[in-house]
Amino acid sequence: MRVTRRERDVLSLLLRGKTNKQIAEALGISGYTARDHVSSLLKKNGVKTRAALMAQYMSKQDSK
Repeated sequence: MRVTRRERDVLSLLLRGKTNKQIAEALGISGYTARDHVSSLLKKNGVKTRAALMAQYMSKQDSK
């Protein structure tokens, strides 16, 4: 999966259970931008929910 540096930042916070608003505050971006980054991550990974994205990421980490 090819992701941007900012998407990696967003993914890191998302994996810690942060909301879009909390992600936005932590990164100094708008809530809309945080939402767009999360949506991009979902699309790139072929999943529809944050939970599915997190599960997919964790299973990839377990297989390494």
